[in-house]
Amino acid sequence: MELDRILEPLKTEIENDDHIRERVLPLAREAVRKCAESVKCAHRREYADASGLVYEAQDILTEASRECSQSEFMLSSRLLDSAYQEIAEAANVVSLLSEGTFTPPQQHGIPIRPFLTGLADAIGELRRAVLDSLRADEVERAEQLLGFMEETLEGLLSFDFPNALVPDLRRKCDVARSLVERTRGDLTAGVQQSKLIGELRDFEERARDERKR
Repeated sequence: MELDRILEPLKTEIENDDHIRERVLPLAREAVRKCAESVKCAHRREYADASGLVYEAQDILTEASRECSQSEFMLSSRLLDSAYQEIAEAANVVSLLSEGTFTPPQQHGIPIRPFLTGLADAIGELRRAVLDSLRADEVERAEQLLGFMEETLEGLLSFDFPNALVPDLRRKCDVARSLVERTRGDLTAGVQQSKLIGELRDFEERARDERKR
């Protein structure tokens, strides 16, 4: 009986935490879905829609954070870190593709660590944009986007801290370094191909002019 009196309030507290968790998880998933839609819109150059979806995700996470604030355990559980990471990624993809600027964490209330890992993930989406630009023969834009990839990686590599302090950042930087190197090679090949196509067109035009004479 004495032990029951000790354990009962503890069980009640954990049950309350579980109820909060059940309310928060769907919100986090919805925020992640909004961010995924935002990135797709950004690649289609529908920037107004993309930005709006980021703010919708932010509003959802604000609600989720209010739920978590009812429990000290849930507040410190990092349950929303993955969703915040997605907002950081989407927000920077949108702003870099549309305006060529980075989005700071304060703009969407993103904690530091999810912001850093989300920024690392944005490098992969920038690579996709580079390849899209090359296919559209937009070499100058592709070069600009590669510059953003390199700048992002260089900045993140300056956070030389143990994984315990910035979880998963080092691994993501290793992946990002590989993506930057591959993209640099793709861009070099694309530029050479573009020059070759231009030379062939010039040759064809000269040949047509010669035949007309």
